[in-house]
Amino acid sequence: MEFKRAIEADPSIAAAHNALGHHYQRKGLLTKAADEFRTAALLNGDYDSCFHLGRALGDLERYAEAEEAFRQCLAIDADAPSARYELACVRYAQGQFAEALTQFQSLAEEFPEDWELKAAAADCHMGSRDYAAAERALREALRTAPASADTFALREALLVARRHLEFSPQQAVGFKDLLYTEHGVICLGSGRDDGLDVPVYQNYTFTYNDVAMTCRRLLMLIREYPWRFNALVSVDVDSMPLAIALSQLLEVPVLRVEELCEDDFALVVLAVGTQPELCEVTLEHVPGRMLSFAFALTWEPHQGLVTDIVGVHCSGRCTLPWKRLRKRSAVAAATSILRALAIVPEEDNQPQQIAYYRKEHKLLRFFDLSAEFGYQESSSKAPMR
Repeated sequence: MEFKRAIEADPSIAAAHNALGHHYQRKGLLTKAADEFRTAALLNGDYDSCFHLGRALGDLERYAEAEEAFRQCLAIDADAPSARYELACVRYAQGQFAEALTQFQSLAEEFPEDWELKAAAADCHMGSRDYAAAERALREALRTAPASADTFALREALLVARRHLEFSPQQAVGFKDLLYTEHGVICLGSGRDDGLDVPVYQNYTFTYNDVAMTCRRLLMLIREYPWRFNALVSVDVDSMPLAIALSQLLEVPVLRVEELCEDDFALVVLAVGTQPELCEVTLEHVPGRMLSFAFALTWEPHQGLVTDIVGVHCSGRCTLPWKRLRKRSAVAAATSILRALAIVPEEDNQPQQIAYYRKEHKLLRFFDLSAEFGYQESSSKAPMR
């Protein structure tokens, strides 16, 4: 209120507009903040007002206007590192990766100890899909980062770059490959695919045979690694038939999250993911080790949680076989899954499906991959989330 009174008394006080802009910014009122910073910039035309305006506009994703504000900063002080950095960030946000990279590298030459500039350059390489250069920049950023720095995002990005480098630039990348490279998770497919070339299922009504095929591929991998689960958890009521069927196949009980203890190794089962928040809450409350499995995800992988193991991605309407008969019990539906599993034929390409993860693409996110960063965190290879 005092800032507003000052502006009412004298609208030409640029400092009052800046102060009010910072107040709005702290409150998350970014449009109002930008308006106040713009007024201050018009009144004074000084570096700070233009800089604050550019930051607010960038937060609003009004990148063209933000770029102009930072250009005004550089017209006042051509060598200002902060304005150059912010301008590079704006260019990166607009997909101008080459231009952003040039600016980040220029700054890194001036400030060689700033590991975050190396990380920003790596982001540009990733955006340009130059994964070899991204890997080099990320390793250098990790090497120079102080021990107190949070480098989790760098290590995750390094794994993404490493996974992409397992594929040749000329190789066609399918949805299964995308889930592996970007998220480090397993994709099994279902009854309409061969487990290697997995499409996005659109407006699909799944059959018990489809579910059974996915379960067979899951069981195949469980035997291969091997994972010794001692509990299953169903995320919601609709997932219970799938959880019951898997519990009988694995000979482990279905438990509630509150029944688990820290020594348990649980398989968390989701039939159709429609609300990532629900699955996230369940996973957060599992006390011990776990792997998460979703038969079908319906949100875009970059927009929400991706489980450790995915059957398929389904866009549009996705219908489970036991949802077509609403009065059918979970036990009866589980029995139908098991019956379908008993008659699902063996797949000729089963060795290739196994080799995809066991030999060709092994950088799965739920294994201890500390050796990828040049140090060892643990000698255990047990999946941990």
